[in-house]
Formats: sequence, C-alpha cells, structure tokens
Amino acid sequence: MKNIKDRKKAVLKIAFILIELILYGTFMYLDIFVSQKANLSMYIKFFSIFLCFLFVMLYYRTSNQAKEEGYYQTNKEHLGIHILRVAMFFTLLSDLFLLVLDYYTAGVFTFIIVQLLYLILISSWISSGKMIRTVLMRVIGTGLVAVLILIIYHFQETDVKSELIFAVYYFILFASNAMDAIGILFRSKRKTRILFACGLLAYFLCDINVGIFNLKDYLTIDETIYTQIYNFSVIAMWMFYLPGQVLIALSGESK
Repeated sequence: MKNIKDRKKAVLKIAFILIELILYGTFMYLDIFVSQKANLSMYIKFFSIFLCFLFVMLYYRTSNQAKEEGYYQTNKEHLGIHILRVAMFFTLLSDLFLLVLDYYTAGVFTFIIVQLLYLILISSWISSGKMIRTVLMRVIGTGLVAVLILIIYHFQETDVKSELIFAVYYFILFASNAMDAIGILFRSKRKTRILFACGLLAYFLCDINVGIFNLKDYLTIDETIYTQIYNFSVIAMWMFYLPGQVLIALSGESK
C-alpha cells in the first residue's frame, strides 16, 4: 500500500514539473516574441503560481498521514511543511495583488509576510534551539537598516511614500534571507534544504530585476541606459521567479 502511494506521489511530482515547464516556456515565448499578448502571459504566470500552491497542499503528508503510512517526521519537518504551505498561499495572494489587480502596497506587504515565514523556517534550521531570539533579532536588525536607508533617501527626496517604506523593508529582509540561503548551500547536505536555498536565490534574482524595473520612479537615470535595463529586467523577472517558486515548492520537509 505504501509503495502504491509513493508511486502516485512520484507521478504527481513529475506531472507538476512537466506542466510548469510547459507554462514557463509558453509565457517566456510570449514575453520575448509576442509582446501584444501581455494579458495572456499574465494569466499563465498567475496560474503557474497557483499550481505551486496546489502542489504543496496536495503533495506533502500531514503528521496524521505520516503516522498512518508508517513514516517518521521530526518536529522541524512538520514545521517546514506548515510554513511552506502558508508561505505559498501568501505568495499566491501577493501575485494576485501585484500581477492581476495592480495593488502594489498590498502585494509588497503580503510578500513581507512570506519572507518572515521563510525567516522562521531558516532560523529553525540554523539557530540551535534559539529560533525565537534569532527571528526577533533579525526583524529588528533589518528594520533598523531599512529606517537608515529611508532617512538617507529622505534627505534627497522629501516625499517618502508608504509603498517605498514597505518595499525597502521587504528587500532588506529578503537580502538577509538570501545570505542565509547562500550559507545553506555551502553547509547543508540535505537535498531539500539545498533545493529551498536555490529556489530562494532565484526568487531573489527576480526581485533584483523588479527593483531595477521600478528604479526610475525613485532615481534620475539616463533614458537610453534605463531603456536597455528595462528591456532586460521585464523579461528577467519571471525568468527567475517561476523556477525559484517551483524549487521552493519541491523543497518540503517530508520523508
């Protein structure tokens, strides 16, 4: 019985990867060669993230399922699965706000929640029993760095919008998680954690391009230079984003 369920899960994983590859190839083709199909590309992108959410909800065993099927899961594995599911839900919600509804501030705020959840997950791996303290210190530290950056910016531009405040804090928090992900790549031998770290770094590369994409709203840049940067970043955002989300979806702590 266990082998049958394992085979079904293997089929589900392969189907998920193949469908995501097809969707990825489709919207990348549309973005690069058929720019007038932007709306179609947008809905394909959103659907691809919905599939990531659906996969983490269906694929990983709950604690009760693991016991019934004779699998052993540690508390950290239970925590990892729960965090992954909640984080993927907020990722889907963020993409709904940003990609479909164009609610920028709400989208960035929900992405902050995603990074806080990933901070908790990473801290559970590296904090040696002091997870709460590690999380609190990181939240406070990244908050102070964000405030310092906003103060410096305020001396140049008197108008500091709320959306910029959220965006700066989000990026600083994400950057700190990305540095931890690099550490995981060098130190961890667990495939699931390596998958997560690779996914988070690809996701971070996406957000670097998002920042470049929006740079002109906050800084004065030569039009010719910005056009070249813009043309690349508009493609590169999702070139990195979906692979990152798929790798994270595949990284659940489950035996």
